[in-house]
Amino acid sequence: MKRFFHYILPVCIACLFITVAGLLHAAESPVTESHINGINDLFKNNSIAKGFVEFDQYKRVMLKGEYSDEKEVDLAFSLAQTVVGIKWVSPVTPENIKVKEWERRLGSLFSRAAVLKPRASAGAPGPVRNKYGLVVGVGKFKSNINPLQYSVRDAGSFYNFLVDPNKAAFSKSNVYFLVDQNATRDNIARHLDGIKKAAGPDDLVVIYMSSHGTPPDKFGGVNVVTYDTEVKPRERVWQTAVTEAMLKDFVENLQAKRLVMILDTCYSNGAYRAVPGFLPAGGKSLGAAEDEEGYGLSKDYGKRLLGSKDIVLEDEPRPKANSAKSVDSQDGYGKVLISASSAGEKSWESDTLRNSIFTYYFVDGLGRYQGSVKDAFTYAKPLVSQKVKQEKGADIEQTPQAMATNTDWNMRFIQK
Repeated sequence: MKRFFHYILPVCIACLFITVAGLLHAAESPVTESHINGINDLFKNNSIAKGFVEFDQYKRVMLKGEYSDEKEVDLAFSLAQTVVGIKWVSPVTPENIKVKEWERRLGSLFSRAAVLKPRASAGAPGPVRNKYGLVVGVGKFKSNINPLQYSVRDAGSFYNFLVDPNKAAFSKSNVYFLVDQNATRDNIARHLDGIKKAAGPDDLVVIYMSSHGTPPDKFGGVNVVTYDTEVKPRERVWQTAVTEAMLKDFVENLQAKRLVMILDTCYSNGAYRAVPGFLPAGGKSLGAAEDEEGYGLSKDYGKRLLGSKDIVLEDEPRPKANSAKSVDSQDGYGKVLISASSAGEKSWESDTLRNSIFTYYFVDGLGRYQGSVKDAFTYAKPLVSQKVKQEKGADIEQTPQAMATNTDWNMRFIQK
């Protein structure tokens, strides 16, 4: 049944592209019949014979009709985004459209069930046996995506914390460090697969990625852009990035009961401004208030990635005393996704810190609290918000998010 969800949840649980506040003001939608007609004409001009769009209940653009495969859905979804922007295209659901490829997947579930390998047994793991890590930072891109100043520096500071013998003391042979031209999609996939095969139930696995994100895809996922991610044709950006499906496969099939995944990534219009035809006319969604529109990771994305049952959302971290001692009495476990920003937000870099603001404070917190993950997150979250408002503007929000499969997820990178 869990394998069933591997395929179905990304379809059935799509994140919203606009906030609840935006839904309450749906009457203010800037999408008109002219936009709908223009998108439908684009579909015909691009040989999408049976697909079309119409308004959804919030007056966003919604895909309807029949599509030959996922690539045709991606093309249609991308064309709609180039007309009205990311906020005004509704996520895809099987109730809206028919896709033969998805039907074939459903039909193969029962035949595959007999050969699937069993998952790791339930219950708490024993003491940490081995520690594995994958650290990725992409600041330069093969395509015309605008560079990031500090992604490689972010990755370097995180990697150095992991392998420093006086800090986390991970074996260098167990930590893979991929930056810029080495951080290709295939390389990242290969190292994820290597860790998945090597790590046992009592091991600790840490994944860190700092890069641009893609526009939200048809299911609402902001995928991680790699060095060789393609932007032409536009829908290739989803097909050549590190996708939610890749990360979900890693999470579900990893035997290690301790996993910390940190994604310092978001979508920003500004990253794609040099790519002709990538953005809507004017470079932003209809009705967007600012040129540098952004979109981080949503809670729905985290639930899909980790599995929707019993997910802990760390909305209000506990206040901490001014002490370097963890509030937890013992090491935690579970699978944890930490994102630098929430849905509708950007993840900002700082010229004064010369790092991503989130990564700077999170690594600082790891040092202050002996590598304890939850303590470091609790320390960093308010500081990120304060620094962003100080440097980027009082009305700018960046809210780091943490989602976990266990309430006691304060895993320690440093074992005493």
